[in-house]
Order: sequence, then C-alpha cells, then structure tokens
Amino acid sequence: MTLNELLRVFPCFTIEDWRLCTYKMINEEYGPYFERLKLAQFVNCFRKYEQQRQPIIEIIRENERKDAETAQTELMRYIQPEYATAKEPTVRDRVDAVDWFKGENRLTYTERQEMDERLTEKK
Repeated sequence: MTLNELLRVFPCFTIEDWRLCTYKMINEEYGPYFERLKLAQFVNCFRKYEQQRQPIIEIIRENERKDAETAQTELMRYIQPEYATAKEPTVRDRVDAVDWFKGENRLTYTERQEMDERLTEKK
C-alpha cells in the first residue's frame, strides 16, 4: 500500500533515487525515525530529497543543452556557403541535410581542396 502510493506520488524517481533517499533516511539526515515508518514520513523524506536533487538536475540539463547546441553548431558549419566551391551550385543547394547527417553526398575531393585553399588565402 505505501509503496504503491509512493510510486504514484513520485513517478519520476529512479531506483538510484529510491536507494539514495532511503540511505539518507537510515543515516538520519532527514531526522530520527523509529520502528515502523508511516507513509507521511516517507513522503516527507522524499520531498526533502527532491528539493536537494533539483539544483543538481538543472545543472545537468543545462550542460546537456549546451553540449547539444555546440554539436549542432559544429554540424551546421559544414553546410554553410563559405565551405562551398566557387562553382554553382553551392553545397547548401546540392546537399540535403538528411543525407548530409547520414554521411552521404558530402564534399568531393576537389571541393575539399578548394576549401583548404580558401582557408590558406584568408590567413
């Protein structure tokens, strides 16, 4: 009964979260508990644990978002017009983004040489 109610109230908790919360309860980080624990005591401890883990989860999500933006920027820079050849059509016109990310229809050897020459001219 208590377990079902805790699963209903805290559906996002992983097994690791359950383990850490009960470990902290055993070590009396949330206060001393004696004998049989009631549902209200479990809920109180789980809420305290949830408040402790929330800032950590926000930092993890922010880092994941930054990593995804960096990866997207790196991938998109290959499709930008400055990497295209002087001849028409440009890479953006010639290459479909889905094919590009699959690894198909990339730059040819001569296009890669022209791109490298342009980079050395800019320096």
